[in-house]
Amino acid sequence: MRFLVCVLAALAFLSPGEAKAWGKYGHLTVCDLAYRNLSPASRDELNTILGSRSGGTFVRGRGRLPDRTYTSFNLGCLEEDELPRRNPDDHFINLPRNATSVVSCPASVAEGACVLEGIRRDLAILSDRSRSREDRVFALMALGHWLGDLHQPLHVSFADDRGGNGIDVRVTGGCGSSGYRARNLHAVWDNCILEAGLFERVRKRADYSRSWNRRTVTYRAVDTLMSNTSLASEIAIVAGDPQAWANEAFRITRMPEVLYCGMAAGICRYSAGYETLPRGGTRRALVIDQAYLSRWDRTAETQVRNAGFRLAHLLNTALDPAYAGPTRNGFQPS
Repeated sequence: MRFLVCVLAALAFLSPGEAKAWGKYGHLTVCDLAYRNLSPASRDELNTILGSRSGGTFVRGRGRLPDRTYTSFNLGCLEEDELPRRNPDDHFINLPRNATSVVSCPASVAEGACVLEGIRRDLAILSDRSRSREDRVFALMALGHWLGDLHQPLHVSFADDRGGNGIDVRVTGGCGSSGYRARNLHAVWDNCILEAGLFERVRKRADYSRSWNRRTVTYRAVDTLMSNTSLASEIAIVAGDPQAWANEAFRITRMPEVLYCGMAAGICRYSAGYETLPRGGTRRALVIDQAYLSRWDRTAETQVRNAGFRLAHLLNTALDPAYAGPTRNGFQPS
């Protein structure tokens, strides 16, 4: 019994550090949006890689659940959050507190690992038809995850507080009707803003609790994002590259209204008392109200939307030799 208590205590301590950008449903939304915007040739190649006719795969995951099989590309995008993580350093970009922009993976990171390197590496693997099917499957699933991570602002931030995991919060009024509870600022951005915003609006348009399965909210969210995005907007969204997209996220991270940075002399301080959060230091505590969630609702929605369209763009580039940019002739499941 004593051993069990110790294990549970350790898991409780570690779990805030295992940040899952956008949470499960945010990642599923990103990847479903991307899948719907693949060109027909990309869709065929993706299904060949996955070994199915409908986006499914029976390649086993390498996480804590070795018998887990994925029935869709969407679920495969969650593989990189299985513990122990296969590429733990590729989920974020840790920058110096005086940084004003993202140039590349910071030199201080071992072997240059960060989400930008993860995208570069796995895009190269996916594009290489001489690589094994297994390598390409895991590169495909990882890319889906990396694009989600890159667009969650607090994944482009600072190591000492683990992207806001070290800032405690109390959310007054809750995170919509989902029952989700955020205990730190990172979790507010992972889940709470989307649950109270995009996903809550989707739930209110239908009898969610009685007629939907637990993932239907993500499919309906994608319907919304698709219908609200013109082709001209999509073309503008996919312009640039992962570095530019990382800088978009970092600009949000540094905005004073996010309550993550306390700017002083060009340095994003952890608090008035600490430039960085030292081990054993006093943690900040915030009260997040519904006005905060409303203030950032459309920003979070836009970041998820951009991640999905940009993921589709990268996958089309890797899988379809004739791809020349977005069209509205991609696959649209009925």
